[in-house]
Amino acid sequence: MHRPSILTLTSQVLRDPQAVVSAHDTPADLGWLAPRLLAISGVGAALFGAVVGSYRGGEQMIYAAMKLPILLWAPPLLALPAIHAAWRACDVDVSYRRLAIASLAGMARTGVLASALAPILWLPYSVQADYHFSVLLFAAMLTLAGLPGLAALASAIPAGGHRRWIAATGSLALVGLILAQTGWLLRPFVARPTTAVALFRPVEGDILTGLAATTASSLGLYGDWDAERHGLLSREARSSESE
Repeated sequence: MHRPSILTLTSQVLRDPQAVVSAHDTPADLGWLAPRLLAISGVGAALFGAVVGSYRGGEQMIYAAMKLPILLWAPPLLALPAIHAAWRACDVDVSYRRLAIASLAGMARTGVLASALAPILWLPYSVQADYHFSVLLFAAMLTLAGLPGLAALASAIPAGGHRRWIAATGSLALVGLILAQTGWLLRPFVARPTTAVALFRPVEGDILTGLAATTASSLGLYGDWDAERHGLLSREARSSESE
């Protein structure tokens, strides 16, 4: 069987990932495809991560480029057994291998699209836009790149089954939850200008409590914790407090 080059494979997962899944459905195909699709998604995510880290610059660009591929790989790979079980429970006969290839193709598609969206993200980052706006823009660009990847995974599921909407909804919710929690553990990606550069922040709570705290801080509402230590006070505010 003819094996496409890495550039041809990149074009295929971008334009027609379903054809990649349909044409490669044997154990040998999975062994050949897996490292190549992981490489495509990893390079694309790393380029996107470098642009995300450019908001702070310096070491943060390297850190974000290292962490974005992990953020991209973790959700589908960790959720795959549960997704397979959910579809089988709804009487949809889909093989684990087909789901794995579809997940890898979806990740590769997301990585390529993320790298294509990177210049759009760089424009406001280059002028040091508001921090909260920058974080939201990062999340929006990642979501925009991820939706076609999820579509590639969904298109690999055979028709039929009993109450397949339950499996579809559960799969989407599980992937979203793992993505959110993985991002929480790997943060920061967009580092605040007033904090020290760090590869990881200390593990504090979970994504749900973090979202609540971030929402409150964006409104200027702080609880019983040191806002200055977390870099939430501007230089001007800290200067006025010290006078």
